[in-house]
Amino acid sequence: MEQINLIFLLLALLAEIIGTIGGFGSSVFFVPVGNFYFDFHSVLGLTALFHLSSNLSKLFLFKKGIDKKIILQLGIPAVIFVVIGGWATQYLDPNILQGILGIFL
Repeated sequence: MEQINLIFLLLALLAEIIGTIGGFGSSVFFVPVGNFYFDFHSVLGLTALFHLSSNLSKLFLFKKGIDKKIILQLGIPAVIFVVIGGWATQYLDPNILQGILGIFL
């Protein structure tokens, strides 16, 4: 069991590094990997934690190039849709949500 956990942690770290360097969401790599090890709701929670830590580190690393106007234009809708997505995971079938997520990833 420890080997599986170590493999998962290494793959999760690799997904975050590739996502940060590539400049696109690490969820593209992390969610499919996470689904091999955990159920859908757990993967969503882990993804939220990874995004929180990843985004905080990006704010620190790239603080000179931050455009506050873009943060407001993208951040406010993002927060609204995160709340909607959280609501959806409580009331919709996880298999349907996985299918929808699979379309985007």
